[in-house]
Amino acid sequence: MRLLRGTLIACCSICLAGCSASYQGGDTRQEDKPKELVLWSYYETEKQKTALDELTEGFNETQKEYHLTWEYHGPTTEFNKGLAIGITQNQLPDMVLIDNPDMPPYVKMNKFEDITEAVEEMEDLDKYFPNAMESVKYGGRYYGFPFCVNNVALIYNEDILRQEGVDVPRNWEELERAAGELTRQDRYGFAMSAISGEQSAFQFSTFLLTSGDDFKNAGGEGTLRAFQLIQNMVEKGSMPRECINWSQNDVARTFITGECAMMENGPWVFPALDEAGINYGVADFPMDQRNMGVLGGENLAVLKGKNVEGSIAFLKYYSQVETMLNTNLRANSLPPREDVAEMYLKVKPKYEVILSQVKECISRTSCPDWAKLSDQLSDAQYQVITGESTPEEVCARIREVMDN
Repeated sequence: MRLLRGTLIACCSICLAGCSASYQGGDTRQEDKPKELVLWSYYETEKQKTALDELTEGFNETQKEYHLTWEYHGPTTEFNKGLAIGITQNQLPDMVLIDNPDMPPYVKMNKFEDITEAVEEMEDLDKYFPNAMESVKYGGRYYGFPFCVNNVALIYNEDILRQEGVDVPRNWEELERAAGELTRQDRYGFAMSAISGEQSAFQFSTFLLTSGDDFKNAGGEGTLRAFQLIQNMVEKGSMPRECINWSQNDVARTFITGECAMMENGPWVFPALDEAGINYGVADFPMDQRNMGVLGGENLAVLKGKNVEGSIAFLKYYSQVETMLNTNLRANSLPPREDVAEMYLKVKPKYEVILSQVKECISRTSCPDWAKLSDQLSDAQYQVITGESTPEEVCARIREVMDN
C-alpha cells in the first residue's frame, strides 16, 4: 500500500510539473504573438490598394513585434462619417490615412496622438516639403506624418490642340480664349469638377489663389474675377454646366472620350489616361496674378490611446527612402520628400509639372476655418454655374460668412 501511494504521488508530481510547463509555454506563445495594428484608408483604385497591400506586407516582413492590416472605409465622404461613428462607439483603428484638410477637426477634438518627439527623431526632416510638414503640425506640435502630396494642373489633349492650332494657355485670358476656340458641337474646350463638396472647393481654390487672394480674404476682388471667368466660359458654352455633377474622375472620363479638350485635374487621373492611350500634355495651371496652388495629398495620423509605439514603428518604416518611393510609384502619388520625388521623376516624367508646382502650393490646413470656407466655395461655384446667383452676390456671402 505504501508502495502504491508513493507511486501515485510521484505520478501526480510529474503530471503537475507537465501541466505547469504546458501552461507556462502557453503564456510564452501568447507573449510572442505579434500585436495587431489596423490602418483605415479610403484608397479605392486597384493601384492604390496594391500599394497599401505591399506596404503592409513589407512592414510585417521586416519585424515580428507587430502585424499590420489595412481596411477600406470609403469613399472619402463616407470615410469621415465612419471615423466619427468609430469615435462615438469607441471602435477605432490605430492609424488613419486621411486627406490633409480633414486633420484639424480631429486634433481639436483630441482624437489624434501628439507624436512630436517621434517625428523630430526621424532622419532627413529637412528634405521634406515644408508645406507637407506644415499640414501635420498644429500649435507647434506634430499630429501626423505626410504620406503623399499632389496638386492640380492643366491637362490637355495634344492632338486636338495641334489640329486646331491652339497654344497651351498660360494665363486666364489665354485659357478663356483657348476654351472658346477648342469648343465644337460635340466638345467643350475646358472642364473641371464642380460637384458639391470638397472636390469642388479644392478645384476652385487654385483659381482663387492664382487671382492674388488668400484664404483669409476669400471673396475679394480676385475671387470675384475667378467666378466671372468661370461664368463667362459656361455662358459661352466652352465649359459645361453639367460639371456641377462631375467628380474629378468623371471629368477625366469626358476627357478620354474626347468630350473636352482641356481640363483641370490632378495626377490621380494619369493612369486612366495612359490606359486609354490618350496623347496628353500637362502644363502649369494658368495664372492670373501669381503662380500658386493648393497642396493636396494624404497624411498618416495615430489615434489617441491606441497602439502608439507600433504605429510609430510603421511611420519610421514608411519614411525609408526605398519604401516611400516604391509605395508612391505603385499608388501613382507623389512622395512628400523632395529628394525621393526627384527619383520618382526618373520613372514617371509626367509628374514634372506637379512636382514643380508643389513648392508654390499652400495647404488647406493653413486656413483655420477651412471646413466653413470649403462649403462656401463649393456652394458659390454651384450657384454661379447654374445662374442662381451672380459672382458679386456669392462673393458678398462668402465675406459675410467668413467674417462671422
